[in-house]
Amino acid sequence: GNNLILIIGMIKKNIPNFFTSLNFICGCLASYFAFKSLFEAAFFLVLIGVFFDLFDGFFARLFKVESNFGLQFDSMADLITSGLVPGIVMYKLFLQVGLKEIDFIFNVFNVDFIFSFSPLALIGFIIPLSSAIRLTRFNLDVSQKDEFNGLPAPANALFIVSLPILYDDPVFNSIRPFIFSFSSLLVITFLSSIMMNLRFRLFSFKLNSFKLHENFYQLIFVLVGIVLFYFFNWISIPILIIVYIIINILRNYLN
Repeated sequence: GNNLILIIGMIKKNIPNFFTSLNFICGCLASYFAFKSLFEAAFFLVLIGVFFDLFDGFFARLFKVESNFGLQFDSMADLITSGLVPGIVMYKLFLQVGLKEIDFIFNVFNVDFIFSFSPLALIGFIIPLSSAIRLTRFNLDVSQKDEFNGLPAPANALFIVSLPILYDDPVFNSIRPFIFSFSSLLVITFLSSIMMNLRFRLFSFKLNSFKLHENFYQLIFVLVGIVLFYFFNWISIPILIIVYIIINILRNYLN
């Protein structure tokens, strides 16, 4: 009997870590596909990884097995899925708008080491750096249990990795030249990095009660999301992230 209780306890304790592991693996696979410019695959793997990220926290709270290890492990997985992957995607987008990779040759002890990359496109990796800072701050800031302080890294990642899908969609033909230029991608890179680390309160989707007035803004966001998804399908995701920010600006102003 005692052994069975111990086994059940161990299983409950590690269910959140199992979902975190799936998030981590999704991030690794998405990184590979992003490097291969298979953006649709990278997008869906990040999306699935973000869902796993929601589940690990949900089950940790449900089973009352939240731990410091789980918190750190969750951030390690997020750093791959929601940090590294959007950085790779942004690097590739810079190449798509015209930046060229250059061969760099270094001779060390009569051995040639050849590296091919675009120095300017490396700006895209400011996103993983900013995500790492954001995730570290989240781990140290106890006030972010029910609200976020700055745009969450997963939300930012979904916005960035959905941009190539938006690029290929005919609905956005007219605005494609404005979004997909070096200057626009530069602005998106720096703005998204700033938004993640800005002292700006945003609601989370952790429901502490089922009272309508306490979850009013979350409900508005979900309803808008359903409408947008009905009309625009997967390309509604970057629009939804912008809607999420706008709703929170209004919420903070009204409060």
